[in-house]
Amino acid sequence: MAEAIEDVTDTNMEQIKIALNALYLCIGYSMRHISSHEGVEAAAKFKEEMLKALKNGDIDMALLEERKTFELIVSKIESLPTV
Repeated sequence: MAEAIEDVTDTNMEQIKIALNALYLCIGYSMRHISSHEGVEAAAKFKEEMLKALKNGDIDMALLEERKTFELIVSKIESLPTV
């Protein structure tokens, strides 16, 4: 698990949008991979545990500081299909 990310202060907004979209697509790819190799139940369990960790601040406590950002990230993860 990644423990920290690099400083992105010199990154422009367009690069940040591209990076966030790419990361979201990677999570979707991971969900499909888990589903096809371990089964739909395993993918659903992974998603459930990821959401729990997000909501508890176990992945990134900073996410809990800004309600709008929190709701955006959680809603994107919740909308990921498990198949």
